[in-house]
Amino acid sequence: MERGLDAPALKRAMEVYLEALRAHEASINSLNVYPVPDGDTGTNLRLTQQAVVDAIREREGGSRTGGDASDPASLARTVSHAALMGARGNSGVILSQVLRALTGSLPGALDASGIAAMLRRASADADRAVGTPVEGTMLSVLRAAAHAAERSAQAGGADAASVLADALDAARAALARTPQQLAELAEAGVVDAGGKGIVVLLDALRSAATGRPVGVPVASSGPVGRERRPSPELHDTPRAFEVQMLVEAPWERDLAPIRERLARIGDSIVVVGGGGLFNVHVHTDRPDEAIEAARGMGEVRESSVVDLREAVERCLAGQARAVRVGERLAAALVAIAEGEGVAATLRSLGASVVPGGPGNNPAVGDLVRAIEDAPSDRVIVLPNHPNVAPAARRAAEEASKDTRVIETRSLPAGIAAAAAFNPLDPVDDNERAMSKAAEAVRSGGVVRAERDARTPGGPVRAGQWMGMVEGRAVVVGGPLGQAAAAVAAAILGEDAELLTVLLGEEASEADRREVTDALRRSHPDIEVQVIDGGQPRYPFLIGAE
Repeated sequence: MERGLDAPALKRAMEVYLEALRAHEASINSLNVYPVPDGDTGTNLRLTQQAVVDAIREREGGSRTGGDASDPASLARTVSHAALMGARGNSGVILSQVLRALTGSLPGALDASGIAAMLRRASADADRAVGTPVEGTMLSVLRAAAHAAERSAQAGGADAASVLADALDAARAALARTPQQLAELAEAGVVDAGGKGIVVLLDALRSAATGRPVGVPVASSGPVGRERRPSPELHDTPRAFEVQMLVEAPWERDLAPIRERLARIGDSIVVVGGGGLFNVHVHTDRPDEAIEAARGMGEVRESSVVDLREAVERCLAGQARAVRVGERLAAALVAIAEGEGVAATLRSLGASVVPGGPGNNPAVGDLVRAIEDAPSDRVIVLPNHPNVAPAARRAAEEASKDTRVIETRSLPAGIAAAAAFNPLDPVDDNERAMSKAAEAVRSGGVVRAERDARTPGGPVRAGQWMGMVEGRAVVVGGPLGQAAAAVAAAILGEDAELLTVLLGEEASEADRREVTDALRRSHPDIEVQVIDGGQPRYPFLIGAE
């Protein structure tokens, strides 16, 4: 049943969009490839939208103003201000302008023509905010949606739901065209990340208008490819810094002067806002001058500077990932893990993650569903713990797809295997490469004893540190750093080049420093990689490869 887009429906759309961004965040982030524009688009969009929803809920609860967010005028003010204040990155700043335009039609309910006008205004305002719109970005996706909505509304007999459906279809088609419009996207074989965020927004609006669930599937993430391309020099990065400022200034009618000043020292300029308060975004090699330029024309209330070269270094280290939209993959990956950092790492390597691990083993049915939902008819499963392996094997037998289980016995082994995964390679090739990578890893960890006990490493008292290797205690008691060094010594082979440390949720900051410092002192010739895994029960997991 159509609900239209009145204030309650738009409020619901804001909540639906946030939930959708949480689901899509990893796959949108994985579309970011070198050159990095300004960090992870999915995260920037989600943080911007989180600020909007938090403000709506706070206002509705009356914790500050006692206002009612379901009141149209109140909702419009809340969304507009929160989006402006909470915008993150280039994509978040543009989203804030879109949201301000979307709520600008309140207090009236939006019919077919009202929705078309709303999208037209959102597109025009977003284009003006950027100054020099580039095809193949979220701006072109939004523009295509607005044009389609106008055509639909003018055809006669259209309602709000059908106009939004037509806009969503046009946005999807425009998103698929973005690689034809930007060479960087074509080279990586991906679509524009910000454009995907616009598609998800339109899907949320359609859902709010109809009461039906969102329908844009979450794409699987995967590497751009294993082939190592020539690494660009870091000094070739177009601009070194991203500067974002909240500026109080009388620019209401003319943004040209601030844009002109910033254009002399940078690019990717976005200026949005109103009522004397503006969010300013620029990429530049001279961040101090950018801030001074704004100070010369207004009061800079907040500012942040992000080093884009660090993002480029992460990409050059192999962390850039891509989604090949609409393509049925040659192989898909399912991994079992707990801990936000571990899960995020595995997702960035192309895996669908099922929560579970020691003490919280996933059900066979959960694994079967993950296998059946994977975007390929051939699936590889990483159990990442001996206790999970039996359920993984049973799920592989029950699933309708060709499913292979690589019996990774630890999270470090699972991450190494996932790093060798390529969704465009045949499943047999992936299975061989991933099995070889997992077999090259020896794993251990440091954990506190939960009770007094006798172990192969000697007697231990509750609360003492134990160094564990492949499930056996090799050292008990003593300082934490000593235990970590002993574990590393036990798992390092002659050809080992890398130690990976997964920091658990119970690891304190002091403990983290002690472990990493001890490992670097005791093994100065070995690279130590630290991942904030957040896994429960095991404060420190260590893998050597």
